Amino acid sequence: MRRIAAGLVLVAALSACSSPEPAQQPDFKLRVELTQGRVDEVRHTVQVSLHNDGPDKLIVEQVELQAPSFTGAETVRPNAWLPPGGLQVDVPLSYGKGICAGDDLKPKAKAAYVALRLHTENGPVQDVRLPVADPNPMLDKLLGIDCQQAYLDRQATLTFGPWTHLPSGWVDGTVIVRRTGFKGTITLREFVGSILLEVLPTPLRENTPKPYGVLPPGTDELKIPIVVDGERCTPHALAEIKKPYVFPAWVSLDGGEPLYTELKITDAEIAAFKPVIDACAAGHTQM
Repeated sequence: MRRIAAGLVLVAALSACSSPEPAQQPDFKLRVELTQGRVDEVRHTVQVSLHNDGPDKLIVEQVELQAPSFTGAETVRPNAWLPPGGLQVDVPLSYGKGICAGDDLKPKAKAAYVALRLHTENGPVQDVRLPVADPNPMLDKLLGIDCQQAYLDRQATLTFGPWTHLPSGWVDGTVIVRRTGFKGTITLREFVGSILLEVLPTPLRENTPKPYGVLPPGTDELKIPIVVDGERCTPHALAEIKKPYVFPAWVSLDGGEPLYTELKITDAEIAAFKPVIDACAAGHTQM
């Protein structure tokens, strides 16, 4: 699995924020970095990678990403064993949603920290706080993705249209591009399916030329017929997936660089896709 490391790995010999007599303090020597694989990208999560270079085995009770450029970051309680010797232990958590100001499409994330609650095998619980690399290319990237999507939402929306259930078990529908603010040319360069569901333009499916559609000035709506099938749906994907309804898309404005966004999902889409996923779970996705 591809991983994107969060730049420089920081090493810290840490004392507890509040501790007993100095002679009783454990010698914490921790390394921490943020990484992200392909599945993390879909789940809107990062992996907090921990390394213990100290002499004592540690138990990590709580991990929190303190990232002021994001809101809603998750606190997790893994109760993970962190043995000495530098062995990597990954703790996944949601980093929340980027806080965006204006129309800046390449924002820089503010300095972030990983807060840990941990203890040695027989020692008291300690709170420590580790800075992550700053500047941080990965957090910059994640913030930029959220800010690009927020910006595009002010220019155009990408939604699904009415659904028709087919005898095959697939569903026919439409991707609709609606102008909401931008006055120039809006180009829908491409959209793709989720981890479970394949979304393709019809009738050419994989052979459809790109871009998939262009909304010229003076026109407010563009419709692209699509089919949604379960050919990506496997037992492994079903077991692993946490967010089955993330459908990436790329849009450019007046011929500019492609900007990432996502097709909007409503209860109507969830209801339409459920039979396709149910067929996968039942083991008969061959159409």
